Amino acid sequence: MHTSAMVRAIFIAMGLTLLLCGMARAQTPPDAFLENFEELDESRWRIADGWSNGSWTANDWRRSQIRRVAHGIEITLARSRGGQKRYSSGELQSEEIYRYGYFETRLQAPRGSGLVTGFFTYTRPGEENTWDEIDIEILGRDTRSIQFTYFRHGQRHITTLPLGFDAADGMHTYGFEWTPRALRWYVDGRLLHQETGTNGPLPQSPQRLYLHLWNSETLTDWLGPILPWQGPWRLNVSCIAYAPRYDGQSLCVE
Repeated sequence: MHTSAMVRAIFIAMGLTLLLCGMARAQTPPDAFLENFEELDESRWRIADGWSNGSWTANDWRRSQIRRVAHGIEITLARSRGGQKRYSSGELQSEEIYRYGYFETRLQAPRGSGLVTGFFTYTRPGEENTWDEIDIEILGRDTRSIQFTYFRHGQRHITTLPLGFDAADGMHTYGFEWTPRALRWYVDGRLLHQETGTNGPLPQSPQRLYLHLWNSETLTDWLGPILPWQGPWRLNVSCIAYAPRYDGQSLCVE
């Protein structure tokens, strides 16, 4: 073989090897983890600080609103002290990006009109048609119910179900399983809802994992009005966990 042809062949082979290695890494699921917040591990979590989600929220995000407590972490939504908004609260975002797997948290949601406790995965790298999301949301106005929501290309699908208990009265475990063909939501290890794509295509894009507490002065039809005298409001979280697949058992223990 001519020298230049050999060189080209070598570079083509090297490029193919690198491509295949990159594809293999992209298809390898992240490692499982169990986060009990013995410390706030910033190699795992981004702590939102100094910005807001826009005009539809009444709060900005502040590092100061998240603190470690004996049982995990506490996120406090309270009147702002010099922030961008009337209120400040806290949000965690994962450093890792996930595509499929089982996501779980153990928490006690706060009670109060205008509030949302959210545990979810999300991505929106561009216009609305790039928006994928999978949600567990507990509204402070009705802590005896739960909302399971998903977005694919910006199209929203929401289901509201009774919990059979008050999420503001104590710790409970909430999780969702994301596979290419199904979404399944669990509460205290019990399957509460499933989507298989019959109500609309399921999310497929890689996403970060989030946990936060927020409020709104504009989405009152959904959340109710904020009643300031009810605050401050506290979300208590003892665990967040992830596994590449669901094996029928809770990851967060009591």
